[in-house]
Amino acid sequence: MPDTSQKAGGRRNAQSRREDQPMYPATLKVAVIHWVMLCAVASTVAQTVDLSGEWRFKKGDDASWRQPDLVDTDWQPISTGSPWEQQGHPDYDGFAWYRRRFTVPTALRDAEAFALTQSLLLSLGRVDDVDETWFNGQRVGGHGTFPPNYAGDWQAHRSYVVPNALVRWGEANVLAVRVYDGSGMGGLLGRRPLLRAATWREVVRLEWEPGLGDGLFTAPRPIAFQATLHNDSPRALSGDLHWSVEDDEGKELSRSTVAVALPAGRATPAVHSFQPSSPGFYKFVATLEPVDGTKLLFSKFTGYLPESIEAPLTREPDFDAFWKETLATLAAVDPQFAVERKIDRDSATHEVYEIAMRSLGGVRVRGWYEKPKTGNRSPVLLRVPGYGQNMRPTGSDAPIAFFSFNVRGHGNSQQDVSGLPADYWIRGLDDKRGYYYQGAYADCVRAVDFLAGRSELDPQRIGVTGGSQGGGLSLATAALDPRISLCAPNIPFLCDWVKYFKASHWPEMDKWIEARPERTWETTLKTMSYFDTLNMADRIRCPVLFSLGVQDPVCPPSTVFSVYNRLGGRKEFRAYPNDAHRVNGAHRAVLNAWIGREFSRPAK
Repeated sequence: MPDTSQKAGGRRNAQSRREDQPMYPATLKVAVIHWVMLCAVASTVAQTVDLSGEWRFKKGDDASWRQPDLVDTDWQPISTGSPWEQQGHPDYDGFAWYRRRFTVPTALRDAEAFALTQSLLLSLGRVDDVDETWFNGQRVGGHGTFPPNYAGDWQAHRSYVVPNALVRWGEANVLAVRVYDGSGMGGLLGRRPLLRAATWREVVRLEWEPGLGDGLFTAPRPIAFQATLHNDSPRALSGDLHWSVEDDEGKELSRSTVAVALPAGRATPAVHSFQPSSPGFYKFVATLEPVDGTKLLFSKFTGYLPESIEAPLTREPDFDAFWKETLATLAAVDPQFAVERKIDRDSATHEVYEIAMRSLGGVRVRGWYEKPKTGNRSPVLLRVPGYGQNMRPTGSDAPIAFFSFNVRGHGNSQQDVSGLPADYWIRGLDDKRGYYYQGAYADCVRAVDFLAGRSELDPQRIGVTGGSQGGGLSLATAALDPRISLCAPNIPFLCDWVKYFKASHWPEMDKWIEARPERTWETTLKTMSYFDTLNMADRIRCPVLFSLGVQDPVCPPSTVFSVYNRLGGRKEFRAYPNDAHRVNGAHRAVLNAWIGREFSRPAK
C-alpha cells in the first residue's frame, strides 16, 4: 500500500518546515507573521509557567502512570520539541508516557483573566499522533483515537482547560501525557509547552455538529445547524445568542437572537435552522454577549448540496489551440534527462536518484526518484509541490516508485527560475504566453515524459498527487496528459478563479492590477482562465480522489466543487468539516488505500 505522507521509511521530517506545509501568496504570509508577532507579545506580557525542559519518559502503557504520586525517578529524561526517535528510541512505534513535575506560583491567581475564568490553559503544541492528558491525575483532554480504532491527529495544537479545583497552588503538580504513535516520528513536538490563565473564549466554547459528519448537507431541506455551548468555568452565565448566516462571499442572509443560560460546568445545546436558496457554502455565525462584558464570536462554514454547484466555464475560443501549441513547443525541447544516483539517500527498500531535465523554454527542473529494489515493474506516483514547497524523497517503503518533483522556482529547480519572491501567481500574468503556470504545467508533463520512458515502470500506472498548488498541478497534469492513470488532488488551488476572488480576498492581486492602468480584473481573469482547472476538468478521464477542508479560506471549498462537478469519470471526495487549509492526518490512510486499490486494478 503506498504511503504518500512525508514519512521517511514511514518517517516524517520533524526538523525543517514540513513538506506538506507549502507557502502561500505574500500578503497572507505577512498577515500570518503579524499575527505571530502579536501572539508573542501577548504571551510575554501574560504570566505563564514554562513547561519545557526535562520531562520523564517511558515506553509502554499503564493506566496507573497518570497518578501524581507515582515514583518516576527511574524513567528516562526527555525533552519536548523533538520526537522520541531522536532521543534514544529510533524506529519505535506504539504507546509511551511523558510526565512533568512543576510548581504553579500563587501569583498566577492574580492574572486578570484568571480572576474572571477561574481556570488555566495548558498549551502543549503538537503531539504525534494521539494523546490523552492528565493534570494531577484528572483527565483534561485528548486528541485522536487510540487503538483499536486508531486515528492520528498529529497536526492539531493541543490546548486544554484546567479548572482551579485541580491546581495545587505553590506546590508540586504533575502533568502526565499518554501518547500513541502509529508510524513515523512520535512524541511531544511542541517546543514550548506552557500553562497560563485561560480567557473567556477558552472556557466558554461552542462546538459545532455540522452536517452528517463531514460538514455537508446533501438533502434539499433546511439546514439544522446544531451546536453545543460549553461553560467550563465555575460560574453560571447568561446572555443573548445572536445567529447570522452569510454566503461564502460575505453577504448576510439572515439574523436572529435568542436568550441563553449557561450553567457552570455544563453543556447547553443550541440549534439554528436556515433554508438556502441555492447550492453553495454558508457561514453560520454565533455571537454570545455579554459574558462579563466580553463578546464571544464563533463561526463555521457548512456546505449545502455541494455536488449541485454549477460554475460556468470561462474558456476562451483559442483555449484548445493555446494548449496544443504549448505542448508542441514543449515536445520540441530536448529533455536532456540526467539521472544521478544518491546512494546516501537510499532506504532499505528503494534506491534514490536526483533527476534533472529541460522543460518549456529550456528551463532546468529537477526531482527525486525513488525506485523499488525489487526489480519488478512497478507503478509510480508523481508528487508535485504546493506553493513554494520543496519536494524531497518520501523515504516510504511502499512497493511502488515515487517521483517527488519540483516545478520551476521550487526546491532544487531554481537554477533558472528563482523561488523568491514567492509571487508565482502574478509572474508574467499580463500574457498567457510566458505566464508562470504555463511553464509549471508544462514542467509536470515533462516529468511524465521521464516516467513514461523508464523500463522499470509500468506506463499504464502513473498517478499524480499534491496539496494546495500541488492539487491544482495534479488536476492540470491529468487534463493535459492522458498517460496519467489516477489523480489525487488535496485542498486544490487553481480552481474556478471567478468564484475564487469572490470568496477570498488577496491584496497582493489588487496591488498587481493597480500597478498599471491597462490592467483590469477582466483582463487578469481572461489570462488566468487558460490555467483554470475548471476549464480543464472535462478532459480528465482517470479516476480522481479529492480532499477538502470545509473551513478552508485559502482554497474555498466552493471552488473545489466547481471543478469536481465538471469531472466526467470515476470520482470521489472526502470533506473534513473542521479543517482549514491543511491535508487532514486521517486522509493519508484514505489516500494510501485508494491509490493501492486503483493501482491494483487491471490496466485498460
